[in-house]
Formats: sequence, structure tokens, C-alpha cells
Amino acid sequence: MPPSTPDGPPETMRAQLAHTLKVLRNLKGLSQDALAKELYVSRELIASYETERNRPDERFCKELDTFFGTGKLFSGLWRHAQREHFREWGWGETYETHEGEATQIRTFQQSHIPGLLQTEEYMRAGAFPGTVSEELIGKRLCGQEILTRTSSPPFFWAVLDQAVIRRPVGGAAVMRDQLQHLIAMSELPHVSIQVVLESGGWYHGMDGAIVLLRKPDEAAIRSVGYVEGQLGGRLMEDAAEVANLEIRFDQIRGKALSENDSLTLIKKATKTMTAEHPGP
Repeated sequence: MPPSTPDGPPETMRAQLAHTLKVLRNLKGLSQDALAKELYVSRELIASYETERNRPDERFCKELDTFFGTGKLFSGLWRHAQREHFREWGWGETYETHEGEATQIRTFQQSHIPGLLQTEEYMRAGAFPGTVSEELIGKRLCGQEILTRTSSPPFFWAVLDQAVIRRPVGGAAVMRDQLQHLIAMSELPHVSIQVVLESGGWYHGMDGAIVLLRKPDEAAIRSVGYVEGQLGGRLMEDAAEVANLEIRFDQIRGKALSENDSLTLIKKATKTMTAEHPGP
């Protein structure tokens, strides 16, 4: 489902890019179909850009500037949108759209269980006190269905810092159930879970969490990256930036235990996760 269109002025650079495309198209008296023919693309692609379901790449923005005679307007909007900070912690509609279309998902987390693998009680325990949203919890649980759907679920690689499985978020009982859920999910043929040992010392994962999404080859944007910060995160669609992030993920994964050894460690943590002893 495409993001909803706000009634007021665009609040993000991404929204401004989409709004500008729609306004200039209408000023020229062109339908989406007519503009698509002028630019040798499909009407569906133009529609996806105007509704923010996808965002044009830098090459296409240059073509828009040439067609509309706007100098570097679209190119500038595209560049600034690359540096935009999201306040939605990865659960905004734009990110969810990319995630739902992904054929591959790779994530590294240093502080918490990846959202697609969280139990409901872990989600609740991880929320700030007094800020639990039943709508958001339901939305997250619904989003997890992409990993268990029968039709073409994405390949999912999760690399976790050992601290993630040691920290008893919500208490020992909640964490024990969460670890058991990790074990169950790891049995799916398209899900891989690995752990980086704390005893290994410094590694690139200490710089922060990473999410990488690979979309179908026919998609306008084929690879998307997401990095988190204290007050939100940044979505990356620039090919060069995403390529660098992919290298970083591979460097982190290279420090991780094998899948079998990681599973053994998680099982050990599950058995020792008690109120007296929160894990190995």
C-alpha cells in the first residue's frame, strides 16, 4: 500500500520530490500515462514515484530536469533526500513498502532482536514506558508475516551481537520465550541467524545497526540500506552508499560464528535465562 498523501505541505524531502513531479506534470497538462510515454517508462512507475511507493534514481531525476527544463531541481531534491533522517525508527510506510517487496533482507543488530524476529511481549518490553501503541504492535506483527508466507518469502540473514541474546529485555521469562522463537525461526530454510561473540573484541558492528533490502531486478530501486540512530534512522537508496554498506555487513558477518555454532549458543542462553542468571 502506498504512503498516504498529506493534506498540508510535504513534510519530507522525499515527499517534496514526489509532490514536485506531480505538480509539474499537471502544469504541463499531462496524465501519468502521457508523461510515461514521453520518458519511455510505464505509467505504473510514474504513479509509484508520485505516491512515494518508490523513488526515482539519480539518472531518472536528471531526465526529469531535462524534460521539464528545471535545471538541477529534481537532481537536487534527490541528493538531499539521500541524507534525510527518518523519525520513525524503521517502521515508517516508506521503509515498510521496501521491506514488503524485498527478495532478500540482511540485518545486523547490536542492541536488540531484529523486528521481524521479535515476539509480541519482547516488542512491548522494548517500548518506552507509557508509549506502547496497540496499532503499532499489530502493524509490526502483521509485517512479520513476510517471513512465514507460503509464496516466495524473502531470504533473511540476521547477525546479532552476543549482547543481544544476553540482555533480558522484559525479564528472564520474556527473553526465554524470545530466544525460543529465534530457534524456531532459524529452522526455516530461508532464515539464517548468526552471533558475533563479545570476546572477539572490536569489530565494525560496534559502529551501529544495519539493514539491507534487495528488491526484484525489475524494481526502480534494487537495493536499499537503512541505518539507525538515537532518534530515528536514515534510508539509503544511492547505489554507491548501499554498496559500501553491503561491504560493511559482510565484514561484520565474517566475524560471526557459523549458523550451527550460533544456534548452540542461543540454545545455551535459553536454558540459562532465569531470574537469577540472565544468560551466558
